[in-house]
Amino acid sequence: MELKIQISDNTYQRLLSSGSRLQGTIGLVNPNEGNFNEHIRHTPENGSDNSKYIRLRHGRVSVNENRVRFTLHIGLDEAGIIPSEAIENESREAGGFVDDILDTIERYH
Repeated sequence: MELKIQISDNTYQRLLSSGSRLQGTIGLVNPNEGNFNEHIRHTPENGSDNSKYIRLRHGRVSVNENRVRFTLHIGLDEAGIIPSEAIENESREAGGFVDDILDTIERYH
């Protein structure tokens, strides 16, 4: 099977200059043609991100001076896991971590 993919000029230039792969999705226009949409990456403007993070059983929490990010991915077929309990327990753990980190950031004192 052959599939023709259209990508933006900026994406193409980044692909050539980086020499590495790009992540994204392909939206099919028809069974043989599609458009590539690159996933957006949130990178800090100054090139360094001083985020602190922890891994949770089903996700991750990261905190920096500008943002708190909390993600969970719970498979509904995971044995012995009740999703609502996992959310509650891991949210509590994440909240404690966020409080501890924000206490160390000067602007929140």
